[in-house]
Amino acid sequence: MAWLASETGSDVLASLTAYDDAVHDLAAAGDATALDPVRAVAAARKSLPGLDPALVSAALTQVRLRRRARPRLGDLSAHLLLTDEGLEQATRTVVADLRARRYAEAGTTHVADLGCGLGLDAMAFARVGLRVTAVERDLVTAALAEANVAALGLDHLVELRIGDVTDPATLEQSLARADAAYADPARRDPDRARDGRSTRQPDPSQWSPPWSWVERVASQVPRTAAKVAPGVPHGMTPAGGCATWTSVDGQLVEAELAWPALAQSGQRRRAVVVRRGTVTSMTAVDDLAQAGSPPVADVGQWLLEPDDAVIRAGLVANLAAQIDGWLLDPRVAYISTGTDLDAGDLAARFLVRRALPFRIDTLRSALIGEGIGHVVVKKRAIAVEPDDVRRQLRLPPAPGRAVVLLTRVGADPWAFVCDPA
Repeated sequence: MAWLASETGSDVLASLTAYDDAVHDLAAAGDATALDPVRAVAAARKSLPGLDPALVSAALTQVRLRRRARPRLGDLSAHLLLTDEGLEQATRTVVADLRARRYAEAGTTHVADLGCGLGLDAMAFARVGLRVTAVERDLVTAALAEANVAALGLDHLVELRIGDVTDPATLEQSLARADAAYADPARRDPDRARDGRSTRQPDPSQWSPPWSWVERVASQVPRTAAKVAPGVPHGMTPAGGCATWTSVDGQLVEAELAWPALAQSGQRRRAVVVRRGTVTSMTAVDDLAQAGSPPVADVGQWLLEPDDAVIRAGLVANLAAQIDGWLLDPRVAYISTGTDLDAGDLAARFLVRRALPFRIDTLRSALIGEGIGHVVVKKRAIAVEPDDVRRQLRLPPAPGRAVVLLTRVGADPWAFVCDPA
């Protein structure tokens, strides 16, 4: 790690990154052998004669991790040192920046980042001018965080400490100067893996640190928030606090539970939708259990598919009321309207061309009859796989295109042939 963070290591990383970019350009142009990992290692060693093979391997690992991090971290990834585990839990840059601004708007001056990992949230707090005490118990991860903070020129605002925040003495020292706290408990089980990744730990008492510890921190520091998995139940929202679900370019990426001092205007539920860099939010001041039910009726001229952040925040009924819409089924999150009312980035819109009970042969005949040769299949609340449906349709070549929305209305499966707006 020390060598990677050195000037020599940085030069080697820059050289190997340029080579990696060139290789991916070749692959994109059709060279199927360009991404051969054995070839990559051989080429790297040849270009760096005399360099310890272990260091070459370490540098190639960083190049691979940086490329993987680009969609999540953007341009920052080119300056960071990463680990597989750290990248799995890393907050997306756009989400970290939104949170940091909210802390600043709440009057925060100094944040204790309790379990800072690679330092990504700590750096976001620093970018809005907040001082940060960042604490990490793993020696290598702490060293990587320190190198990352220095690489971005934020070391004058971020103090790195090595320690276990569940130790009372360490926690007391970490909170000594802070007027706000942030936690991102590890929610993966390192002893269980699936497809090369550690599996999620759904039980908050088994998180590291456990949720009870987060609650104790919040009792000491009123401005406290914690990043959690998107599947977090609404019942975990702190009394008087707010739960926020955030999606980025169509992917639900995280939830956050904030205590009252960080909740704005009595908000209890919030959906934040980021699309192409534009941020749209929707809020409610009541609990999910108190939310009203939208009307239910037959499909109208338009169907809207709410963003997953809106759905997880329990704001489908709110969105339906906002656009004078209704549901096809009280348990299915498709909203219908009779007129073209744009919900912006909160929902995708589809113009309904045809509605019919779902059977493959019936749907196939209808599509062929309308000259449709290519479909995108989407589904909600129905036990089918879109790719399987598309293959089973076996549509002959035709110029027409459509989106097929599959869902359940009552006990019956339905298909809606639509044009995207």
